[in-house]
Amino acid sequence: GPLPKYVERMQSGDYYKREYPLFQVDLARKDLRHVSSVAEASGMRMRSLEVVDKYLQDVKAHSGERGDIAGMYGA
Repeated sequence: GPLPKYVERMQSGDYYKREYPLFQVDLARKDLRHVSSVAEASGMRMRSLEVVDKYLQDVKAHSGERGDIAGMYGA
């Protein structure tokens, strides 16, 4: 899975040194909204997505549009 690459990016600081993100925070939030709507349509509430979205909002507030999804690990 992607975890080893994220660990490498976090340890090296790659996610905050890049000029442009590998996966922009707004795209991650769009995907979260989609997954959340699918869950809601099935009668489920995924609180973990709400927590992740809050972290991503913090990343966007700190880094703007260039915030990277990996930045939530430092949020």
